[in-house]
Amino acid sequence: MSGTASQPDWQNDEGLSAQVAAMGRGQRYQAAYFALRRLRGPLVGMAMPEEWGVDPAALAELLRAGADVADGGSSAEFARAVAALTAAPLFESEIEPEFAESFQLEALNGWLMLADALGEMSEADTERIIDVARAMAVYLDDYMAGSLTEVAGEETRERWLADVDESLRVYGLGYFGTRNLAVEAECHDAVLAAPAGADLLTSAVRQRLEASCDAYSDQLAAVLRGFAAQ
Repeated sequence: MSGTASQPDWQNDEGLSAQVAAMGRGQRYQAAYFALRRLRGPLVGMAMPEEWGVDPAALAELLRAGADVADGGSSAEFARAVAALTAAPLFESEIEPEFAESFQLEALNGWLMLADALGEMSEADTERIIDVARAMAVYLDDYMAGSLTEVAGEETRERWLADVDESLRVYGLGYFGTRNLAVEAECHDAVLAAPAGADLLTSAVRQRLEASCDAYSDQLAAVLRGFAAQ
């Protein structure tokens, strides 16, 4: 898809670049964190292959430690969590994942990208992580469109798309691509409205944003489980 004046390109989005450029380091971290939160469902709602050797406790600690980083600076606790997770055989193996498993791998890769970005938390790093969530949403839409498998909830998704705001519809994406952008926009609006300090978001705002991300990622995981069961 190429971007035009009427149809922005989700892969080369000037609007996203402008938002990220307006953020301080802590705000960029929060935007990246919420992007990965939108891929949480496949990590916590689906079993991983045993041969990957991923310790559920190490994964849970990574997700917890990542949520506790406030300002995008270095974090010894987060670094230890990453080291414990990457000790799994998965990270020393050649993997040919099934469709649903590819979402788990990309989500894990996103967390490693975030770990590498800590300290500087550059605009480019932030956009790359946000694009992981965008790309996987579009990938799921494309897979669904080319599959003969009936996915429960199609009418509900079509109704949601029919009523979506034109600012999101203009991207020309399917349900998950568009829904991800809607939740992304909610998160970025709140992050940009927050003060550029260590405690960017009040607990109530943070809980609201995490709930929106989780509702989206739960839907994503439910569809993936349906495909995995075929």
